[in-house]
Amino acid sequence: MGLDANFPAVTMNDPNGHVTVYNQDHLPIGQLGPTPFESPSVNVTCRLKAWEDAYWYRLLNPDGWDFPATTAYVSADETHELNPGQPYPVPECKNVGCRRKVGQAAAAGVLAAGAVTAIRSWRRRPGTPDTA
Repeated sequence: MGLDANFPAVTMNDPNGHVTVYNQDHLPIGQLGPTPFESPSVNVTCRLKAWEDAYWYRLLNPDGWDFPATTAYVSADETHELNPGQPYPVPECKNVGCRRKVGQAAAAGVLAAGAVTAIRSWRRRPGTPDTA
């Protein structure tokens, strides 16, 4: 796992230890570790406050771990920025969970309304008795 120079990166606080990597369900999926057999650093996209009110870094790429994941995280208590603020600072993650749920509900409502309108117009086509 090489680092991408266009994204911020974090590294382990203890260069001889291990840091657990978690998936979106907060289940272990892998670990960071000392070189040459493991990678002590990883690219991240943002920092968020999540499980047990602790801070976590969201990994740029959730692939390549022992178990598949849609997102992956490492503890901010066990890691630190590789080059703080240079060239890219780690931003706070945007909370889009509620907005996404509202958007999905609105889309479902629009689809349902469209289906009802289509059924009504089909039933009222010329030559068909009005049953509505």
